[in-house]
Amino acid sequence: MRGYSKTLQVRFHEALSVLYVLLYVSNFALAAAEVSDKTEVWDKTQLLEVYSKGVFRLESVSQKRCLSADSSGLSMSSCDPSSPALLWKWVSRHRLYNLGTSRCLGINTTKQHDVGIFECDVSLPSMWWRCGGGMLYGAMNNKLVAVDSKVVVRRGALHQWRIFGAAGEGPCAYPYEDIHTLQGNSHGMTCSIPFNYNNKWFWDCTSEGREDRHLWCATTNRYDQDEKWGFCPNPVSGCNEFWESHPELNACYQFNLYSILTWSQALTSCQAQGGSLLSITQSSEQNYIKGRLSDMGVMVWIGLNHLSQHGGWQWSDGSPLSLVGYTADLSSTPVQQNQQCGLFNSTLGSWQSLSCESALPYICKKTTNYSRNAEPLDNWQYKETICPDGWLDHNGFCYLYLKEKASWDNSSSACRALEAELVSIHSLSQQEVLLKLLSLEPNSKVWIGLHKEATLQTVQWSDKSPVKFISWNSQEPTRRYDDKRICVTADPKQGRWQFEECEEQNAAICKASGLVPQRPAGEWDEGCPEGWRRKDNWCYKITDQEQTFQDAVKGYYCKSPLVTIESRFEQAFLKSLISEMGGSDSQYYWTALQDLNRTEEYRWLTQNGSTTPLTYTNWNRHQPVSLGACVVMSGGRALGHWEVKNCHTFKALAVCKQEVSGDHDTLTPAPHIDINAACPTGWESHSGLSHCYKVYHDEKILMQRTWTEAEFFCRTLGADLASFHHYEDQAFVKKILSVMFQSTEGRWFWVGFTKRNPSSDGAWEWSDGTPVVTSFIEDMNEADSHMCAAYSDLTNTLTPHSCDSKYEWICKVPRGVELVKPYWYSDQHAPWFFFHEAEYYFASKQFPWQSVSFTCKMMGADLLSIHSSEELDFVKGHITKDSEYWWIGLSANSGHNGLSWTDGSALDYENWENGQFSRKPGQNCIQMSAQSGQWSAGSCKDPRGYVCKRRTVSVVEVPQEPYYIGSCPENWLYYGHKCLYVYLPDRPEKGKSWQEAQAVCSANQGSLVSIKDEIEQAYIVMMLHGSSAGVWIGVQGRFSSKWSNKKPIVYSNWERINYRSPEVPHCTFLSNSHNFRLTGIWQDDVCTEKIYGFVCEKAQDTTKRPTHSYHTASSLGTSEFRNHTYLVAHGNMSWYEAQERCLVKGATLVSITDPFQQAYLTFLINRLDAPHWIGLYSTDDGISHQWSDGSEGWFTHWEDSNYYPEGPVGDGGCVSMDTNGRWRDNECDMRLSGAICYIPPPKSIAFSFEVVCPDTWVKFRGSCYYFKTVISKKTQEEARNHCKANGNSSELLTIQDDEESRFFLKEMWHYYQGPQNLWLGVLYNDKNGVLARLDGSQLQYTNWRSRVPDEQEMRKQPCVSMRVSDAVWQLADCTERLGFICKTSTGTIKEVEVEPLKGLHQGVISVAALVAILLFAVVIGSLWLLYKRNSLCFRRLPTFGSAYYRQTNSQASDQDENVLLPELETQAGD
Repeated sequence: MRGYSKTLQVRFHEALSVLYVLLYVSNFALAAAEVSDKTEVWDKTQLLEVYSKGVFRLESVSQKRCLSADSSGLSMSSCDPSSPALLWKWVSRHRLYNLGTSRCLGINTTKQHDVGIFECDVSLPSMWWRCGGGMLYGAMNNKLVAVDSKVVVRRGALHQWRIFGAAGEGPCAYPYEDIHTLQGNSHGMTCSIPFNYNNKWFWDCTSEGREDRHLWCATTNRYDQDEKWGFCPNPVSGCNEFWESHPELNACYQFNLYSILTWSQALTSCQAQGGSLLSITQSSEQNYIKGRLSDMGVMVWIGLNHLSQHGGWQWSDGSPLSLVGYTADLSSTPVQQNQQCGLFNSTLGSWQSLSCESALPYICKKTTNYSRNAEPLDNWQYKETICPDGWLDHNGFCYLYLKEKASWDNSSSACRALEAELVSIHSLSQQEVLLKLLSLEPNSKVWIGLHKEATLQTVQWSDKSPVKFISWNSQEPTRRYDDKRICVTADPKQGRWQFEECEEQNAAICKASGLVPQRPAGEWDEGCPEGWRRKDNWCYKITDQEQTFQDAVKGYYCKSPLVTIESRFEQAFLKSLISEMGGSDSQYYWTALQDLNRTEEYRWLTQNGSTTPLTYTNWNRHQPVSLGACVVMSGGRALGHWEVKNCHTFKALAVCKQEVSGDHDTLTPAPHIDINAACPTGWESHSGLSHCYKVYHDEKILMQRTWTEAEFFCRTLGADLASFHHYEDQAFVKKILSVMFQSTEGRWFWVGFTKRNPSSDGAWEWSDGTPVVTSFIEDMNEADSHMCAAYSDLTNTLTPHSCDSKYEWICKVPRGVELVKPYWYSDQHAPWFFFHEAEYYFASKQFPWQSVSFTCKMMGADLLSIHSSEELDFVKGHITKDSEYWWIGLSANSGHNGLSWTDGSALDYENWENGQFSRKPGQNCIQMSAQSGQWSAGSCKDPRGYVCKRRTVSVVEVPQEPYYIGSCPENWLYYGHKCLYVYLPDRPEKGKSWQEAQAVCSANQGSLVSIKDEIEQAYIVMMLHGSSAGVWIGVQGRFSSKWSNKKPIVYSNWERINYRSPEVPHCTFLSNSHNFRLTGIWQDDVCTEKIYGFVCEKAQDTTKRPTHSYHTASSLGTSEFRNHTYLVAHGNMSWYEAQERCLVKGATLVSITDPFQQAYLTFLINRLDAPHWIGLYSTDDGISHQWSDGSEGWFTHWEDSNYYPEGPVGDGGCVSMDTNGRWRDNECDMRLSGAICYIPPPKSIAFSFEVVCPDTWVKFRGSCYYFKTVISKKTQEEARNHCKANGNSSELLTIQDDEESRFFLKEMWHYYQGPQNLWLGVLYNDKNGVLARLDGSQLQYTNWRSRVPDEQEMRKQPCVSMRVSDAVWQLADCTERLGFICKTSTGTIKEVEVEPLKGLHQGVISVAALVAILLFAVVIGSLWLLYKRNSLCFRRLPTFGSAYYRQTNSQASDQDENVLLPELETQAGD
C-alpha cells in the first residue's frame, strides 16, 4: 500500500505539472491577444519623449512615404507623426523594433525570404539589419525595398531610406548603444532590448514593478523565464543611493565589484551616470580605496589608460596623473605587451596594467564640481602684458627660453636670478605657449619646473603652485621613483613631458608674472568690439538669436564670418566660451563647416564663398552621420563637439570670428609637405598625393597583427597607419589593393581609424591626427567593443572591428621623410611589388638579355612571364618610360612556335606587335614596349631594362592523412605513423609518477607522447572521455624547449596563468577536469605526483602489415560519439542552406558544448579537409552568438584564443569550424564545402513548480545561490553565520554532483581574476571521525584532487575549501580568511522526471492526462468567464513564475564508459 500511495502521489504531481504548463500557456495567449487588440493613440508630448530616445520614422527616399507595421504586416503609408505603427527604433543585436506592434523587422529565411514583423526573440538568424549607401540590407544581402504600398526584400535592388524630417540622415543615424547594467544578478551584462516582462515588451529601461521607481531592464529576452536583470545607469547629478559619498575627498564612488566588463565598457557605464572611471589624484584617496577594498581580494578597473595616440599614461576623466609613486608596475611598453589599461590590485594596493579587453569589476567616480571638462574662460582670457625685452608675453605672464644647457638645479637658479621660476603649466592654454617656445629650438629638450622629491609620492612644481595639468610622453610615468629625486623635461616636437636625471644638461624655460595694466572688470579684450572675446589675435562672439545656417552665413546677427576652428587649442577656448555663456543640452552653435555642394567632404566656407580644407576636427560620437549638411557645436553634455544639422531648417545660435586688426578670413597654413619628393623604396604614391603608402600583407609578413601591434609596426618605421584626408587618398589605396589581389579575395587591412582614446568621447578619429572630413562609417550600429576600423577594397568601406582581431595593415608616410630601420626590419634595397601571389622587380638600368636573366636567378626569380591582360597592365603601370623597350622572359629557342618562358610556365597569353610573332635572324629574345606593352623580337645582346618575377607563396598540397606503414600491438591505437597507448587509472592510487610513466613507455620501446599539432591533441582528448584523470605527456615543465624524445616543441597548449615556480622541477600533464575550460590544457605538477595516467607513443612495426583501414571523406557520412549521431552534409552551401540540409536529414546543425565533442569534430573535420558549418550563429552580426538548436553552453574554441577566449575572429554572423578545429565567424552567405549535422539523444523533461529566488540570487535546479560574497574574506564560521544572518537562512555552498560543480565553474568564470579558493560547507568531525556537511548530513559527493585526505591530515585542517579554477576540494585551516557562496534550497515539490514518450508507462500517462484535462477545463472556463466580465481584473492576475520586485532599496541583500571511434580509428592487433 505504501508503494501504491507513493505512485499515486507521483502521478498526481505529474498531473499538476501538466496543468501548470497549460495554465501558463493559456494565460500568455490571452495576454498576447489583449495586447494585439489594444489600439493606442499617442499625443505630441509622448512623441517628443520617444523621439528623444532614438525613435524615428523610416522614409523611402523615392516614394516619400514611411514604413508602417500593424497586425496585418508591413506597408508604406503617409508619414503621419501620430501613429505608433510608423515609429521604429534600433535595439540590441542590430534589430529594428516597431513600437506599434512590439515586434521586430525580419526575414523569414524558410519561406522564400519573406520580410515581415516577428516576435523579437524568434530563433532565426534573420533579424539583424545593416546600412550601406542609404540602403537597409539583412540576411543573404537582401535589401529592403518599397514597391508601391508593399514592402519586400530583393538582392539586386538599390532602394534608399532615410530618417524622416532629418538632415538627409541615413537609416542608421540613430544607433542603439549598449546599456551595461548595475547591481542585479547579471554581472553587468548589457540590457536585452527589447525584453518581455509580465507578457509585455519593453523597448527601453522601465520602472514597472518597482516601488522605488528605479529604472531596470532584463538581460535576457524574457525576464519571467530567466529572471536575469540589473539597474540601468542614470545620469543624475549628485550622489544618489547607487553611490558612496566622501565629503573629505569632494567626490562620490561606485564600487561595481560584481560586474565584469572590459575597460571601455566600464568607462561607458561610468560616463552614462555622469562620472568616469576612478582617478586617484592624492595619497588620501589612494588610502581610502585601499582601505575600502582591504577585505576583498579583487582587481578592479580604474581610469588609468595608455590609449592616447601620442601621449603616455593618463586618467580617463582628464585629471592630472601626478601620483607617480604608484606607477612602477605599469607597463613601459604597453603597446607591445598589449597592456594599455590600468587596474587597482586590492591585495597589493598597487596600480597595474592589463589588456583592455580583459573583463574585471570596476570603480566609478563622480566629482561634485563637474564642469564638463571645460577650462575656466579666465585661462584663455587675453590680457595685455608688459614684459622685459626678449621675453614672450602671454595673458599675464612672461616667458624666456634659456638656450644654455645646464642641470635642473642650475637652470632653476638661473631663472630665480631673473626673479622667475622654471616654467609651470596649469592649463591647455599654457601648454600652447610652451609649444610656441619649443619651436624656437626644435631639436632641444627643455627643463620645466616639475620634479619629484625622493620622499614624496607625487610630482610638484618648483614655484609651489598646485599640479592641475600634466601631459606625459608615451613611456611615462612607469619607472620606480620612490628612492630618488627626479626631474622633468618637455619634448621639443609635441611638448610632451618625460622624466630625466636632474643632472642631465638641457635648455630651460623661465616664467614670471608680467605687468598687467589696470582696466575695469570685463574689459580685457583689447582690440575687439564690445561684447567680443579675444584669443591671441582673434576676436569671437556668440550671437543671441537662433537662425538657420543660410541666415547665419549671411550675417543677419553678426557681420563677421562664422567661426573656423584650426586646432585643439582654439576648440578648447570655444568650449570655455560656450560654458561661460551657459550652454545647455538643447543649445547648438553654427560654425562655418559645411558640405552644401555635396562634395563628399566637409570644408570651411569663407566669406567670399570659397572653401578651405580642414586641419582639425572634433566630431561628436556617431558623427558625421551624413553629407550635404552644415555643422554645429553642441552646448550640452558633449560640450564643443561637432554635429551635422540641416542647413535650411535647423535653428541655432552662431559663433563669429574676426582678426583683431580687421575683418580678414585667413587660416593658419598646414605643415608643408613637398608633394614632388620621392617615396621610400618599395612605397607607392600618385601625382598630387602628399603621402606614400605600403601594404603589409600575408605574403610579406610573418603574421597578421592586432590594431595596436600594426600601429606600433608603422610607428617604429617612422610612419603611421594609413589615413584618408581626401577622397583621392582612399581611391588610391583601393587602386593599389585591387591591382595586388584578386577581386574576390575579400581581405581586411587595418588603417588608423579608431575611437579607443577616451578623450575622443566615443568619436572616430585618425590615429595620426588627420582631420575626419567625411562620414567614413555609415552604419553606426557597431558594437561598443569594435573600436578600430579595417578597410576592405571589395566594398571600399571602413568597418568597425575588435582591436584585438588580427589583420594585414597599411602604413602611410609623408613624401620626403626618411624611414627608420629597426633591427628586425628587412631592408629592401630592391623594390619588389606584389601582384596576384607573385613579386616583381623593375630595373631600369640596361643590360643584355643573358645578363638580366642571370641576375633574376640570383634573386630567386626569373625574367618576367605574362599570363593575362591584367598582369600586363600591372607591369605597364610600373615600368618607366625612359627606356623604350624592356626585356621579358620569353625567348625563341624552343617550345611553342619556338618560344618558351624562362620560368617554364605555359605560353597561354600573347600580345605581339602586328598581331603575331615574327623575327629576323639573330633576334631570339623578346622585348616589351614601355609605351604600348606589345611584344617584339630583339637581339639578345642589346641592353634593355628588365623585370624579374618570383613566386613568394608556393602552394604545396600535402595529404593530411599519412600512409600507414606498419602495425601496432594489441591495446595500442593507430595515429598517423605512430602507435599510441593510453593508460587511465580508475582510482587515484593507481596513478603513476612522470618517471614511472616514462619507464613503462620505454619498456615497450616507446616514450611519453610528443604532440605535434591540434589534431593529435584532439585525438588524445577524445580518449580521455569517461575518465577524470589527467595524463602525463613527454614535457618536463613549461620552460622546456624539447620533448623527452628530443624532438623540438612546435605545438603547445599551456594554461594561460602559470602558478608554478620555475625553481622547482615540474613535469607536464594534459588536464582532464570538471572545468571544461581546462580540459586538454597543459599544466605542470611535481614529477613525483602519482595520480595521473599517461600516453605513450612508439613507431609502427614495419615488419607486419597494418590492420588499420583508412576512411575516406566520403565514408565519414555518418558516425557516432558519446550517444550523438553525426551526419556530414556535402556540397557547397551557405549557412542557411546547411540548416535546411540538416533538417531534411531529420537532424540539426551541430552544437558543441564540451571539449570532448570539440575534439571529436576537430578530428572529423580535419579528415574532411575543409571548413564546415556548425550550428552557432549571431543575430547581431558577430557580437553575441547562440546555438541554432537552443543548446546552452559556455564552451568556446575561437580562432587565435586560448582557454581565456576573448571572442570570435571574423565579423560575420555564422560560424564554421576550420580544419584545425578552431571556430571562425563568416558571412552567412559564404559558401563552404559542407556542414556537420547531428541527432542529439532524447532528453528527459523535468517538470517542477517554479523556484523563486531573491533578485540578486542565481537559480539552479531547486536551489538559490548568492555569489556576491566570493570577494569577501571570512573564516568558515564567520562565513556560515553571515549566510544564516543575511542570506535568507542559507548555508555555505555544498556540491551535490558533477553537474552542480560545472554550474559553479560557469558562474565563477565571471570572477576568474578574483579569489583562488572559497569555503565549502563541509567539516571534519573529530568526535566520530566523519567528514560531513555543516548541518550534519552525509556527503554524497566529493572532488578531491588525487586521494581522500587521511584522518591525520583532516584533524590538522578540518575545514574544506574549493579551488575556483577547477572546483577541486582542498583542506584548509578553519581560521583562514576566504570568500564564500551562500546556498539555500527552496521548499519546492520534488521534480518529476518525465522520460521520452516511448519510455512512459501507460498508466502514468492516463492518470496524468485525465486529471490535467479535467482541471484544465474547469479552470480555463472560469478564467474565461472572468475575463469576459472584467478584462481589467484579469489583466491584474500575475503570470505564473514571474518575480515582482518588492524591495524599495536599490542595494542588494548583502561514470560514462569510454567510447572509441569505430568510424574513424580502429584498434589494431599484431
